[in-house]
Amino acid sequence: MQNFNIVVTFTCLWLAVYLPPVIEGYVACFFIFSVGLLHGANDIKIIKKVYEKYNLSFYKSLLLYILIVIIGTVMFYFIPFVTLMFFILISGYHFGEQHFHDIEYKNHFIKRILFFSYGCVVIFLLLFSNNIESTNVVNQITKVELYPNFFRYGLVTSLLVFGVCLAVIWRYIKNLHLELFYLLVFFIVFKTASLIWAFAIYFVLWHALPSLMDQIRYLSKTVNRVSILDYLKSSFVYWLISVLSLFIFFEFFISNNDLFYGFFFSFLAAITFPHVIVMTKIFKH
Repeated sequence: MQNFNIVVTFTCLWLAVYLPPVIEGYVACFFIFSVGLLHGANDIKIIKKVYEKYNLSFYKSLLLYILIVIIGTVMFYFIPFVTLMFFILISGYHFGEQHFHDIEYKNHFIKRILFFSYGCVVIFLLLFSNNIESTNVVNQITKVELYPNFFRYGLVTSLLVFGVCLAVIWRYIKNLHLELFYLLVFFIVFKTASLIWAFAIYFVLWHALPSLMDQIRYLSKTVNRVSILDYLKSSFVYWLISVLSLFIFFEFFISNNDLFYGFFFSFLAAITFPHVIVMTKIFKH
């Protein structure tokens, strides 16, 4: 699958040269809203399976999910900057866990630090490579003006911690040279593409698709045509509700296009919190 990702990644990068910025933004949002949101649309079904010994009903699972989303939304409203930094760390852990969850290393503390550091390397590499756009988005969300080297320091710190983790457990990482090569690919993509296009490439190809495969494997024990269709059927309603809700919100409540990215990433953050918990439970099983 990694070879497929490499080919499609550079194809998307090639397309970015020819696509007008507006069209590029629409295409990026299309893939984020389709594949990206889809990989979190079955969280409620997974919650029921993970906690089946507690006999959670559908409505209890739904209520738990909505409650976590509401808490995240309220935190963004009252303490936006703190919540955003928390979101970056949680997302970093989530990206790293998805990527390295199959490492067989007994020290769970070191593994969690590896998850955090790797994911934060990816996130801060994206933000640093698109420093001006990223700073504007943070300002839209938090009304805070970041100092110029904020993302640089975040990237350097993450790289140092990740390097220490690699020095400890490099023997347990399959194809370490490929992992370093992938980071180089990410850097090229992030440095060349716009913020939204670069985020879409990583989020959809390198995170959402592998996550979908893991979820299907957890729910159906195997990945085949039948299990994929079953996943799509069970997640379609939740995916459709999410997309329609987001569309209505932007259409009727966001009149200023300059605020789009701020609300867009805030929305992703709110639904990420419960999703991270769900995926962590999957990997523990």
